Amino acid sequence: MELDEAARTTPYDHPVIATLAGAAVLVLGALLLPRMVSQQPLAVLLGAGAGLALLLWAIGFAVTTRYSTIAWKLGSLVLLAAVGLGAALIAHGQFETIARADASSFAEVEFGPGGAAQFPPGAAARGPLSRLFVESVTANAQAQRDFGAAFGKLGVANLTSPYLLERDPQTLSQCAAIAELQSQAKALAAARGQRAKVIAGALDAANLSAKAKEGIAIMARARPAEPAGDPLLANQLAMAGSTAELCELLAKRGWFNNGGYFGFRNAADEAHFRALAKRRIALAGEAERIDRAAQERMAAGREMVRDALSKSIFAG
Repeated sequence: MELDEAARTTPYDHPVIATLAGAAVLVLGALLLPRMVSQQPLAVLLGAGAGLALLLWAIGFAVTTRYSTIAWKLGSLVLLAAVGLGAALIAHGQFETIARADASSFAEVEFGPGGAAQFPPGAAARGPLSRLFVESVTANAQAQRDFGAAFGKLGVANLTSPYLLERDPQTLSQCAAIAELQSQAKALAAARGQRAKVIAGALDAANLSAKAKEGIAIMARARPAEPAGDPLLANQLAMAGSTAELCELLAKRGWFNNGGYFGFRNAADEAHFRALAKRRIALAGEAERIDRAAQERMAAGREMVRDALSKSIFAG
């Protein structure tokens, strides 16, 4: 009877349960961690895995393993340490899967009519870089449409035809508003720059290979290479300025409808008109070249990302 009472008051050792519980926590953490924190280097993950394994072993030791044999005490420590390192490798693999999915949005970009970038289905949900890239490209495209629409609202097309201008001379009262489009162009450029800055920050924080980062930076123009600044802004400023200058010239009313063409009573005005027309045609051609260069740049960056995806996404 006394032996039974003593047995009931003696703590039982459960090293197997403690070890399995610790291993389960480590594996669960490896699966959940990549969805809760940003990518971490493998060395950090290995250290964290080993440290957490030691902590879990210490908890198990305090609760039950200390009542076991020395073999179980050491064995559970070794087993948990091994599981901790394995969990670190699992987390690393999870991070690579997530990073690869994020980078895949850049690798799968195609180009539609007019060179517009087209994203794969669900691109924005593939990761933070993908989301920022989709938002940036979409916003930039909308900004260009808005800038063109602003010209249209002011009736700028009327400045190209004496017939249209005779029917709707109201455009000639919009010269100051046309010149003010330069302010809109600057605001749009500032917004583009801010979006690029946000992507650059996210890209710097991402643990991707140097080649993958370079390709993404080229596609998103996160690190503009043009020493002269923003060529699109320069083009839009010049177009708004030359169009406003054309408006002011025609507002002098020194022209007449010469069989559907602008005729001028003053030779200097005619020379000025021809120079402005030539300038605006050149700027329109330059705008097309800027668009083509943007597509070519994005295509070049895409190929770099594709090449990086053919290897470990974290490789140098």
